[in-house]
Amino acid sequence: MGVNPVSTTKSPNPAGRGRFIIVFLLVVGGYFGLSSLEWVDREVVLPVLKVSAAGASWLLALIGVVTQTDGVLVKGPEFSVAVRSGCDPLAPIALMSGAMLGFPASWRQRLLGMVGGGVILFGLNLVRVASLYLTGRAHSSWFYSLHQEWWPAAFIVIALLLWWVWLNWVQQAGRTTRG
Repeated sequence: MGVNPVSTTKSPNPAGRGRFIIVFLLVVGGYFGLSSLEWVDREVVLPVLKVSAAGASWLLALIGVVTQTDGVLVKGPEFSVAVRSGCDPLAPIALMSGAMLGFPASWRQRLLGMVGGGVILFGLNLVRVASLYLTGRAHSSWFYSLHQEWWPAAFIVIALLLWWVWLNWVQQAGRTTRG
């Protein structure tokens, strides 16, 4: 006579996974669909690009590098960098937010995660633009690789890490409230 072990852990919920995938794809797809519209580009993306250029110029001033901004352009005596669509934190924020919205959590937890993660990604984008200016000024041969390969990959990894940290926070909060 054998003993049948009884699992006390919940089995994976296929419906929950399906909901996560659908919400994630709708948010990320919705972002890319909306961002392709001219009025969204003009009224949302362009102001974010201008603020990114101004913020990067401000960061550069903090370390003694004198630049000026002209719309999306960060100009210095030796080099200029234009902050264009795709050089903003919006896609990584959409990626992270889609994952947060798809996961079962309270709306308060989702909002805190999206705002906190969004602020971190926006700040990191200022560092990215400033670093691209400095790289282009000092080592122009490194600019392309840093701009097209390293920073985009870093943003995706950081967005996923922020989601993972948030996910652990949400799960820990759930364990605390249950007992």
